[in-house]
Amino acid sequence: MFVKTTKNSAGQKYYHLVESYWEGGRSRQRTLMSLGRAGEDRMGDVVAAISKHKEVFTILEIAKSISVKDTFILGPLLVLKRLFKTSGIDNVLDYVAKQHPKLGFDLRKLVFTMVVSRFVNPDSKLKIYQHWQNQFYPPMLDSNIQLHQLYRALDVLSAHKDEIEKRLFYYDRDLLSLNVDVVLYDLTTLRFESTRTDLGELRQFGYSKERRSDLTQVGLGLLITPEGVPIGFEVYPGNTFEGKTIESIIDKLRGKYRVRRFIFVGDRGLFSKRNLAALKGEKKLGEFIVGMKLGVFKKRHKEFYDNSRFHFLNKELAVYETKHEDDRCIITWSKTRAERDRRAREDVLDKIRRKLSKKKIAPKDFVSNKTYQRYVSGLADGKELVLNEAAIAEDASRDGFFGVVTNVESMSAQKIVENYKTLWIIEDAFGEIKGNLKARPVFHWTDSRITGHLMLCFLAYYCESLMTISLREKGVMLDSPAMNDETIDPRPLTVFEAMRELREVRAIPVKLRGNTIWVRTDIAKNAFKLFFSYRAQTTTQGLDCPK
Repeated sequence: MFVKTTKNSAGQKYYHLVESYWEGGRSRQRTLMSLGRAGEDRMGDVVAAISKHKEVFTILEIAKSISVKDTFILGPLLVLKRLFKTSGIDNVLDYVAKQHPKLGFDLRKLVFTMVVSRFVNPDSKLKIYQHWQNQFYPPMLDSNIQLHQLYRALDVLSAHKDEIEKRLFYYDRDLLSLNVDVVLYDLTTLRFESTRTDLGELRQFGYSKERRSDLTQVGLGLLITPEGVPIGFEVYPGNTFEGKTIESIIDKLRGKYRVRRFIFVGDRGLFSKRNLAALKGEKKLGEFIVGMKLGVFKKRHKEFYDNSRFHFLNKELAVYETKHEDDRCIITWSKTRAERDRRAREDVLDKIRRKLSKKKIAPKDFVSNKTYQRYVSGLADGKELVLNEAAIAEDASRDGFFGVVTNVESMSAQKIVENYKTLWIIEDAFGEIKGNLKARPVFHWTDSRITGHLMLCFLAYYCESLMTISLREKGVMLDSPAMNDETIDPRPLTVFEAMRELREVRAIPVKLRGNTIWVRTDIAKNAFKLFFSYRAQTTTQGLDCPK
């Protein structure tokens, strides 16, 4: 770059800032800036003109040495890194790693990488190795993770499953305050894209809650608090009946967590004399709230469905309390449940009526569900098929009724019912684990890897539940263009809505004169709310995050 003097047609001289460059093997020049008219003593003015534009010249010089080739996902890593530290996951994984001094890799960073991937784009460990590890902000991860290390990390998680759950449960808790804890339990199934059952004990055929009985599966039993925080899980062979899981889950619950009092809440699939005895324990100290199967108590139907016995707590809910052997039996009637039962029955009846309108009907294939076969007369004797109005009316008289059995004496009937209704939280947890976190399909074969994979999903949902609680406690609402419409009620911001925006927060390496400077992109509104909700304020490797 140099100052060049030129003349116009009148012979007047002008200064120009000129740059030389090569093109087509020849040296050429281009004018960067005109500096004004020249004179015998104008060089000082030229210097002043150059000084006035020094920022431009600095940028031009710097631009020659800047290289920006890639961007890396940053946002989710910052939030989850903070969460790993504050929730105790880091401490627990460091403790586990010390039990394996010859492990050969950083267990904490590998698990962190796999958990982050479940929030960014849940995929197989092979895809993490081939693609996703190269998309994340490098200084926060191990560089060049090997595929066998990811699988080995799953084996370690599986081997220390109970210890990880226990240490997370007690982390940052005051043991003296662990007096009463309500624990929700339920079981779901997770399918495999396979029919092989010879590779371990877990992958088996059985009753599928996903309605895929053609594939092998495992059972996933989950323990969770009414606040939505998971405290433990168990993996069962896919052919295990739900009711038979209760004894093992209770033994592990009592052996793992040393609290003075647990109240166990389970749905009616767990209702049996044997399970209630297991819940009470040998010393009859265990407490439970379990749904009842009212249909099996035919001799007590007149009592259970007699409206005159019920006490209305409000217009929506009524209760009647009696005894089931030595335990309290609370029958409830709910207006909301009654409407739901009615709609479900009408949907079935609409399908039956459409079939009855056809001329040719095959009785044996007419209604496959045994419960609904009662609604049609003539199926057994081959006579004309007609609706059984008496059976329909009998079922309609039972709409809205539900039963709960419990041995908890210190709670009112209304409080017992309220605790039982929190079971929707565990259904929601299953929805998140299977849906957003995509615990299935499972790409692993051995029992150890399957358990390790589910331990990974457990840790991811543990993080999600803590972020959800933080968002709810602070009343954080979704910010979207639609919400600006006054006719639309605002709704709470979800973790995955915030994570979707956080994925767009990128780290950019800028190479300048041989040095690398990291900068980040802007943080959108919902992502910004999640940062502050979980106090993710930090500065990482030169990246200025919200303060």
